[in-house]
Amino acid sequence: MDHLSCDVLVLGSGAAGLRAAIAAREKGVGVLVVSKGSPGKSTCTWFSGGVMAGTPDGAATDSHLQRTLMAGRGTNQRELVEILVDEAPRRLDELMQWGIHAEFQHGYLYSKGRPPVLGEELVRCLLRRNNELGTRFMGNLLVADLVVKDGAVGVDAYEEASRKWFAVTAKSVILATGGAAALFLRHDNPKRILGDGYRLALEAGATLQDMEFVQFYPVALADPGLPPLVVPPRLADCGRLVNSLGEEVLDKYGIDERPAAERARDKLSQALFKEIFRNGREVLLHLEGLSDEEWRIDPFSAALSSLLGERYGAKHRPVRVAPVAHHVMGGVLIDRRGATTVPGLFAAGEVAGGLHGANRMGGNALSETLVFGARAGDAAADWAKKSGGGDQRLLLGLLRERAWAWERAQGSGVDFLRELREVMWRDGSIIRNREGLARAAAAVKEMSNAREDLPPREGGSELAGVMELHSATGVAALIVEGAQQRRESRGAHFREDFPEQDDENWRGHLQVQLSSHGELRWSFCPE
Repeated sequence: MDHLSCDVLVLGSGAAGLRAAIAAREKGVGVLVVSKGSPGKSTCTWFSGGVMAGTPDGAATDSHLQRTLMAGRGTNQRELVEILVDEAPRRLDELMQWGIHAEFQHGYLYSKGRPPVLGEELVRCLLRRNNELGTRFMGNLLVADLVVKDGAVGVDAYEEASRKWFAVTAKSVILATGGAAALFLRHDNPKRILGDGYRLALEAGATLQDMEFVQFYPVALADPGLPPLVVPPRLADCGRLVNSLGEEVLDKYGIDERPAAERARDKLSQALFKEIFRNGREVLLHLEGLSDEEWRIDPFSAALSSLLGERYGAKHRPVRVAPVAHHVMGGVLIDRRGATTVPGLFAAGEVAGGLHGANRMGGNALSETLVFGARAGDAAADWAKKSGGGDQRLLLGLLRERAWAWERAQGSGVDFLRELREVMWRDGSIIRNREGLARAAAAVKEMSNAREDLPPREGGSELAGVMELHSATGVAALIVEGAQQRRESRGAHFREDFPEQDDENWRGHLQVQLSSHGELRWSFCPE
């Protein structure tokens, strides 16, 4: 087991991890970024629309604040929202100074990547800055365990190609591992975004919150053979959403906010889920009559004009659309500097919870990565400078024990993920109820137990699949149990059996920790 060490260890190489690494390096500490895939690639940032909320002069901060709070349905941590809207203009201006190819319009910065990976340019900009500062990178490593012990922090990581283990120790660790939208059958995330960071944080002793709040983007392609490409919100508003009975969907469900796919993602996703997956109807998006000017209504729409309009045919025929799992609002509890409840452990980006509340305003995800990535990197560097590093020999011994336990574990790389995704989509996604959530909870538990009861693996090449399934079933259970406990409807969490928002009893955060015996302990923290 090879041993590497650094001052600040960053897990994840999307925008949050890359911006955190920049902030830490600018404070003069040694930084190592570890990623599951190639650095920067196969991240949610890379595959995003590259749209960041915020203006260069901060002129729209009041509007940004109010729209974010309105989207969050009363459960945003206001302090985090105020930080976001105050600092986003500064962070976006930095990108322009660092040479990003992007433009401001309508209160957003639009990254000019290659369709459909429009976030590529943001990643490349942040990678260039990291390379200038001398950040170290290690890719294609799956982090199996995060250990925090008496001031020492570190991870054990597995390289599938070589079947080799690495122990990485540091003075502080930043989690920037993204979300868990790939737990659902229809999603627009990279397929390995399965909630690894949530599981690592929980097992290390951190508090998680709001795991029941999973955002679904309502208008994504659903034609057979086509990828679930997200249709830009303003472009979708230029067209018409019509079900197979000829009914206008927005009118039928009384959705007045515009752009609907940006400001009413929860309501529109629920409407489309009901039409398509409950009532068995198709929903078609009519863009075929739009003018060239409408196809260029914003840089996001213009960038997809050729791909969506010509290659996928939306300029010439109606296209089928349906929601996709898009973002997890819940995650690790952090303070204003990105510190978790575990000393020496920080978090930024989608893995952290609290900023967005029950529903996320479009454009805030990437702005969040920049603002809180910078804060977490700054705070982790400060921690590393004052930390003694703890007992490294003890930590290395613990990491070796964890790696050896994985090698000896029962189980198999048999792919339960398809079944898990189907269960989560059917019973744990956009429209929930007591019976469906109970079915989902039982199915997730059965899958977890079935994996453990299988014979030993035949080869080490299956080990990565076992680790990912362990994270996937654990995080799916958190989402389902949180949804079972929250007996109301709020934002992206909709319960048919509790259809009203209940501010008297449920305006606040469901939080969860692991007990010393490995059991989940849930509590409610009023907002």
